[in-house]
Amino acid sequence: MALSDWITVIGVAVTLLSMAVSIHQAQRAQKSSQSARSAMAAIQLSAVGERLKSAQEHIRDVAPDKPRARGYKVGNRFDLIRREFDNALSALPKAGPGSVARGHLTKAQIELNEYQASFSSIPDTTKWGALQVLVQDTISELASNTADIGEVK
Repeated sequence: MALSDWITVIGVAVTLLSMAVSIHQAQRAQKSSQSARSAMAAIQLSAVGERLKSAQEHIRDVAPDKPRARGYKVGNRFDLIRREFDNALSALPKAGPGSVARGHLTKAQIELNEYQASFSSIPDTTKWGALQVLVQDTISELASNTADIGEVK
């Protein structure tokens, strides 16, 4: 073999090696990107769960026994709950992690509306209880989704 043939063979070998390194780096970059997306999703779901804990406090503020308390005024408490629900729903996806929690929260909105309608006359304790359970189920589902996303990494 002539010198030019050897140079060609070495050039091809270096090119193939460079290609293999490039493919390996691209795969690592893709894994890092997926890991970052998973971390962001976990943080977002966790944040929604924390905000819903605030909604739980507001729900306790409109307990069925509250209207009987002297000097109690409902004020904008139902609006505060509704705002927390709206913020959470806007952050939760319709499909994928968090979608089951979104379904629970949508049902909780219905219970909230029905409970608010009964609040001024005779507060419906079953609606209030169902509302609390649905919000707690939503928080639990979000915590579970966050843990599952963390394990996938």
